[in-house]
This record gives sequence, C-alpha cells and structure tokens, in this order.
Amino acid sequence: MLDSVVVSARRHTAALKQSMPGSYNWNMQQLDFLPKIMGNADPVHYAQMLPGIQTNSEYRSGINIDGCDNSHNAVTLSGVPVYNVGHLLGFFSIFNGPHFKSMNIRRAATNGAYPNRIGGTLDMVPFQNKADSVEGEFSVGLVSSQGTMRLPLGKRTSATVSLRGSYINMLYGKWLKTDNTQVSYTFGDANVSVVHELGKHDRLLADFYCGIDNAKFDESHYQANVKATWGNTMGAIHWLHNDSEWNTHNTLYVSAYRNRFSLQMEEAQGRMPSKITDLGFNSASRWHQLSLGGNAVAHIIKPQTIQADNYYSDITSIPHTQKAIEASVYADWRQPLTASLAVNGGARLTLWHIDNNNFKSVDPSITLQYDNNQGLKMSAGWFMRHQYMFQTGFSDAGLPTEFWMSTDAKNSPQYCSGVSAGASIDLGRRMWRVSADVFYRRMYNQIEYSGSLLDCLNSSYDLNNYLLHGNGKNIGFNLMLQKCAGDITGWISYTYTRARRTFNEDGNNTTYPANHERPHELNTVVAWSPGSHWTIGATLVYASGTPFTAPVSACILNGNVIANYGKHNANRLGGYGRLDLSVNYKWKSRHIKEQGLNLSIYNATAHRNDLFYRIRTKKDGSFALRPITFMVDVLPSVSYYCKF
Repeated sequence: MLDSVVVSARRHTAALKQSMPGSYNWNMQQLDFLPKIMGNADPVHYAQMLPGIQTNSEYRSGINIDGCDNSHNAVTLSGVPVYNVGHLLGFFSIFNGPHFKSMNIRRAATNGAYPNRIGGTLDMVPFQNKADSVEGEFSVGLVSSQGTMRLPLGKRTSATVSLRGSYINMLYGKWLKTDNTQVSYTFGDANVSVVHELGKHDRLLADFYCGIDNAKFDESHYQANVKATWGNTMGAIHWLHNDSEWNTHNTLYVSAYRNRFSLQMEEAQGRMPSKITDLGFNSASRWHQLSLGGNAVAHIIKPQTIQADNYYSDITSIPHTQKAIEASVYADWRQPLTASLAVNGGARLTLWHIDNNNFKSVDPSITLQYDNNQGLKMSAGWFMRHQYMFQTGFSDAGLPTEFWMSTDAKNSPQYCSGVSAGASIDLGRRMWRVSADVFYRRMYNQIEYSGSLLDCLNSSYDLNNYLLHGNGKNIGFNLMLQKCAGDITGWISYTYTRARRTFNEDGNNTTYPANHERPHELNTVVAWSPGSHWTIGATLVYASGTPFTAPVSACILNGNVIANYGKHNANRLGGYGRLDLSVNYKWKSRHIKEQGLNLSIYNATAHRNDLFYRIRTKKDGSFALRPITFMVDVLPSVSYYCKF
C-alpha cells in the first residue's frame, strides 16, 4: 500500500514549436515577451527571425521563404488568402497579434492540401473556441493604439473584436524625412471573429477583416508628389466538424485587395490603380489515414490601369479585366511503415481557365517522416507545384506599386520542383532542441518587371513589353539551437541561401542574384522572465546585404540625371545588422488581470544599414552615388498595456 503518489512533469513554455523540420507553430500569446517595436510585436516581423525565412530591411515588406519571392507564398487568414499583407516601412503587417491564437508556417509542400504556390505558407489562426467570459487587452503607444475583446454572446456564441489605428505623424512627423522626401502616413485595421457551437462536434465560424493605408510622399528636389491608398477586405464563413473518425473544414469566402497610386510632377502626372477580388470555396476532410479536399475560386483581376498626361500626350489604357476560374482537388494518404516511420503521399490536380485558355497540372508530393516519440524527428521529401498568379511592379517597399496578374496566353504558369530534408532532436530533458535542414528548388516561367515608374508616362506603354521571362534556382541550409523551457527561452539560427535567376535580355540569358538574396543570416531571439514583474526581450540579426545594380556612367540633360547602369544586381549593399531591446514592467490589481509599461528600442546600437543607393545631384551640378539609410538611427517607443 502507498500513502501517496507524486507525478511531476516539466511544462514547456516555448512559444515556438516544430511538428517537423521546416514546419512551425507559434503561440501568439507569447509575443508579449519579444520586443514591441513602436508598441507592436508583429507576427510577420518575427516570422522573419525563423530559419529559412529571410530578414527584411526597412522599407521592405513581405516574407521570402527558402529563397523564394514574396509573391510565391500563400499568406492566409484562417485558410483564406489575403494580398499585400504589409503596412508601410516593414514594421507592421495587417495581422493584429492579440486577435489570433497561433501562426502556422510551412516552408515546403509536404502534401496535396498545400495550395497552388511554389513558396511557403503562413496561416494566421483566430480563436476557434467559445469564450466563457469577457476578456481582452489594449495598448496605447506613441505610434499606434490597439484593442482586442472576447465577448460571450449567449450560451453557444462568442465574438472576438480587434481594432488598431496609427498616428505616426503626430509625434514622429519630423523624423519621417529622408533626404528631401517628407512622408505622411496612417493605417488602420479591424478584425471580427465569431464562434457558434452548433453541437458537440460542430462549430460555425465567421471571420471579417478590413484594413486601409494612406501614404503621401513630397519630394522637394524633383518637385514630385506621390499619393497611395491601399487595403484588404476579407469575409469568410467556416463549418467545422470534429469527431473520433471524421474531421472536415469547409469555407465560403470573399477576399479583395485594391490600390490607388498617383504620381504628380511639374511636367507630368499619372495614376495606376489595380485590384484583385477572389470568390471561393475550400473543403478539407480527413478520415483515418486518408485526406481529401479541394477548392474552387473565381479571380477577378485588374493588373494595372495607366492614366497619365504630360506636355506631349495624354495616356489612358483600359486593360482587359482578367476573369479566371481555379479548380483543384487533392488526395493524401499516410501509411505507417513501423511504429516510428511513416510515408505521406499525395497529389493535387488543378484546372485554370482564362479567356478560352485552359491550363492543367498534376502536382505530386511524397514525404518520409520519422518520429521516435523521444525527441528525435527526421523528414525528407520531394514535391512539385504550379502557381498561376504573378506579382510584379516597381518596388517591394509595401507601396501599391506591385500588382497581381494571372497566367494567360502570353505568360505560362510558373512551376517548381524541390527536395528538402531535415532533422531535430530534443536534449536535456527536452529543455533544448537542435534542428537542421537543407533544401533545393528549381523554378520555371518566372517573370520580372524591367521598367521604371516613369515608363508609365510613355504613350506606347504596354505591360508585356516590360516583362522578362526566365527560370530560377534556390539552394541552402539552416541550423537552429532552441531553448524550449525555463525562465529564459529563445533560439539562435543560421541560414545560408543562394537564390539565382536567369532571364533573357536582348536575346542573351543572364544569371544574377535575386533582388532579395542574402547569402548569410544569423538571428538570435531571447525572452527572459527574471521575476513576476519583469519580462525582458531581445532580438539580434546580422545578414548579408541585398544585391543592387550600380550605374557605370551618368550625365546631366536639361537638369535631369541620365544614368547608364552596369550588370544587373552585380553589386551588393553592406551587411545588415540590428539589435532590438524591450522591457516590460507589469503588475496586477483587483479587477485587472495584468497591466504594464513597455519600453522598446529599435536598432539599439544605431547601426547604419544601407537600404539602397541613389544618384543625387549636388549644388555645383555634379552628381554622386550615395547610400540611403533609414530615417532615424535609433527608434525608441513607450506604451501602456492592460489585460482584463
């Protein structure tokens, strides 16, 4: 006979979990421990600290996974696609962290359910369980304020509502100036998610998102004025069924992105609006080892409309609105081979219809997975994927100067064939995890825009005349050491990536680094809770500089600089380095779960990072090539937050 039995276990407090190498699940509630840049701990910003996902410098938005372009990724909200998810300056995405339960990232296609994208996937998952009581949080900072509330609406229904708005020019207006350009900028977001329990095994979910960005750039040197307004709107209804044998998730949705971009100069002005709207239905079901599903989407796309006038001509282009139908079905089968080893095989069949043209594809995938349930995981796989949407334009700085377009008779679908392999092992009673992986991808039918903003003011402008066609190749490996539990958690990772593109220019094939390529990248993320009142966070990144094309000669004609550029992307910016720090002091009161003050410092070491190069004329009429850095060296912020 025993008097008592004590069962003890170690709780893993790490926010980041890996189901398999290259697949991450991040608990959004743990973002509080990381530096809050200008009062916000942005999910996409911190996703860039993960192995295989490239760090972006200021003025860039989006993510690059395993060397792929930003447009190669499927970024979704509860499985629904959203477009251009970055706000200006790269600090914020459209995802308000407290509104979501988790962020799921997959770096490669491991099954047939993987969407028609040749890059990775990033899915933001709202709370899918009903709230039993009123709870929420809000924060007020120097740049923006945000609030989230979870409200029960009866015995079976609850809602989560989030709002966020910025007022950056109120306090930082004088700082938002680089060279002779003054920036004025605001943004706002709204999220609503509703959960209704139909029964023991069924739930009905509804998601809504709306966001808007307004930016204005006054360039005194060139007497130019740029205005931009853009944003997303998304609405979806989900039916989820869960029991011991059969799971299904069905979604009916609409997702729209639009932008209005205008340029006004002393002698010319132009407008370039574009938009995309998706009406779709997704279905995914699993029965034991078999998974089945598919989707049907109607895409309505306006790639770009040019409306310009100058001293010489008026230009009004009315491009053909692209109306495309996408239909896909898939099947996956998981076959256990031993107690620890299993193989996953799948295939995805797709039909894309546009303008009496049909494009078909069969994309197989196979993955071998090993998990001994004692901390050792290994996987290796091969996949093929087609993508029927392109994104191109002048810049990836978060402005609506990039637009979406569909595969058509002149632009064949892009596709990719890739292999990946990785392993991870837990050490020290699962306090530590070491992981490593390698990848290789060949990409075909890539496009790149070769024109400039001023080309749109040409009366003979035709988008297809400025598109280069070619192929690509990505190769690299990743290493990661993660501290999973304890008062101090975090990780350090190293990524090596080569992303090459080969395009045909003037009848010659030219190979050069992709615009976003960073061969070496080192990331460190640390979260420390030294006591009940303090949390300290720090992130450190060092990465190779991105490529750029330097001029080899220039002259001045009628007061304007005319440059002759050398080999494309033959030069590289200096290395990028940044240390961010954050300190929270928190306390509790009788009616408030937690409240506190946050102090964060962006680029605490004031490291001068070159973002791009620009030709500038001097007062004596000469000119020089000079680097452009971020508008401020160090960006401190203070915010107050409250959880109830």
